Amino acid sequence: MDIEQKKEMLRILAQDARLAPKTIANMIDATEAEVVAQIEAYENENVIAGYHTMINWDVADDNLLSAMVEVNVDLHHGVSYKEVAEAIYEYDQVESLYLMSGAYDFLLLTKRLTMLDISKFISKLASIDEVSATTTHIVMNRYKEQGVVYKDIEEDGGRMVISQ
Repeated sequence: MDIEQKKEMLRILAQDARLAPKTIANMIDATEAEVVAQIEAYENENVIAGYHTMINWDVADDNLLSAMVEVNVDLHHGVSYKEVAEAIYEYDQVESLYLMSGAYDFLLLTKRLTMLDISKFISKLASIDEVSATTTHIVMNRYKEQGVVYKDIEEDGGRMVISQ
């Protein structure tokens, strides 16, 4: 399998990880065995880091919220950004964590929680020695996530539509 086939396979999997290896093989002009072997290699190399189902929780209506939290840190005593990140991402409440350039050092997205649980988590986060400030933004609605547009139920006569 050449490099272009490998790249195309990753693009295909990023769009729909449920496709069968045989289908992917047909799409990139490779054998099913090559696709299976390459997927396994990518999983072992952490190129493919996991598989997720995209759920439009706003439609599922579980009444939980997500928060985006800007975090500023004050590095001291030889502590690195990586060490602070490890302290933050160990919390179960953290869904995603990014080191940023600009006005703040980290941006994190919480899992869907109650407002009370978000508040308790922010208090825990603020107690980390290196954390100097946090700014919390509650996610009101998701319109597009990871390239997927969430369309309202009312727009399609009662069916949830997810498109790319």
